[in-house]
Amino acid sequence: MKMMKFGLAALLMTGAVAAEEATTPAPEKVTSSLGYMDIGLGPVPIPLPNFGLGYRFQSDHNGMDLSLHAMTVVAITQLKATALYQYYFKPNLNSQFYVGGGAGVSDIFNRKKHYFVISPEFVFGKQYRNEANDTRFMQVGISWPTMNLTGHDHRLMKYPLVVFSYGIMF
Repeated sequence: MKMMKFGLAALLMTGAVAAEEATTPAPEKVTSSLGYMDIGLGPVPIPLPNFGLGYRFQSDHNGMDLSLHAMTVVAITQLKATALYQYYFKPNLNSQFYVGGGAGVSDIFNRKKHYFVISPEFVFGKQYRNEANDTRFMQVGISWPTMNLTGHDHRLMKYPLVVFSYGIMF
């Protein structure tokens, strides 16, 4: 008799848990698709201005970022295109941290020379909405190692290029 009561109680508890799970709504899928512009400083330790335009797409934990950046000190200019995969740890459009990786190609030039360089790219950042419900982000971008593919001298930079950026989504 005890066994039958125990089995009946277990069956009722299982039914109650299953009923509660059935009434709990499934978590909403986080999707976002936005263009952005960003401003930044770097590469550290040289505080050069960095300007960029880009496009981000996010579907839950996974995202893609495509961007074009320009950095100049008048005598030397860098144009850089990047393609990054981004992973969002806890997808939430109000506030979320992400990491990413991909590739960047650049043209560094002055009046006399052009250098074509390629580098792996890594980013760490936070995307959030401010009080006006506008989407913003802050991130650190790291390019390292950077390989010079110009001419016969294929050199590798021995230090990372770090850029701090603030972005405004539109």
